Amino acid sequence: MAFFYTKNTSFVVYPIQMKKIIVYLGLTALLIACGKDRILDITPVVNLSSGLLIDIPFDSNTLELVNNQTGLNTKASYCPNRKNIANKAIHFNRLDSAQINFGDLENASFVNGIFSISCWVLLEDTTLPCAIISKRSASGGFEYSLDNHFRSKEYFNFDNWIENGTNSVYGIDPLNASATIDLNQWQHLVYVADGTSLKVYVNGVLQTGTDLKNSGQSFTNTDKPLVIGNGGGYGKNYYFQGAIDDLKMYNRVLNADEIKALLAQ
Repeated sequence: MAFFYTKNTSFVVYPIQMKKIIVYLGLTALLIACGKDRILDITPVVNLSSGLLIDIPFDSNTLELVNNQTGLNTKASYCPNRKNIANKAIHFNRLDSAQINFGDLENASFVNGIFSISCWVLLEDTTLPCAIISKRSASGGFEYSLDNHFRSKEYFNFDNWIENGTNSVYGIDPLNASATIDLNQWQHLVYVADGTSLKVYVNGVLQTGTDLKNSGQSFTNTDKPLVIGNGGGYGKNYYFQGAIDDLKMYNRVLNADEIKALLAQ
């Protein structure tokens, strides 16, 4: 045991208490030596490969990396990405009816209604409706179209349907999970659906609107192509005007930390 004295009192510390004091003092010294900020600044561990179904970086080509499939490029051209690195994004001109067709990529269908879709976009004008991506045919066979034809073309929404196009799987038109368009600026969009509701993050920030899943409605794995730069409902072709980059699709819901990690890439 050890005896300790203060100005007016004395007390005894037994061996087991002494060990606790030593451990406490040691940990305190470690915190001071390493720096408080370094100890408390713990970055969450994320795995952005888990559940990744579609990965199209547009790095001077139209190769989809997960399925090793190259899209058919119709008049789209390479351009600088959000970091101003040349030929690391793809530009579409609606006057050229530019688009990239990947055919029927089965991984781009979400029959259980659970998914996340991430992409970077730079829209140049809202003169006409435009679509970032779609999996459908203008003549029938519908899954989804990420476009801005609702609400005066000022927002992107994840338009979606049952196969015959008569009803939505998520939401009621006009849809509520809306991403405000900021023209001529790169924006990061992530749509997440958990089987109950669909929401959207813009530049890492969760937006307020939500589209609830409609009872009894579900997606079908159609044979329609995944198309970048064109979409729309029945009889429509909404060609994109601007640039698109780093399209990723997941078979799960990305959390806020994972979305921030994608934003930081």
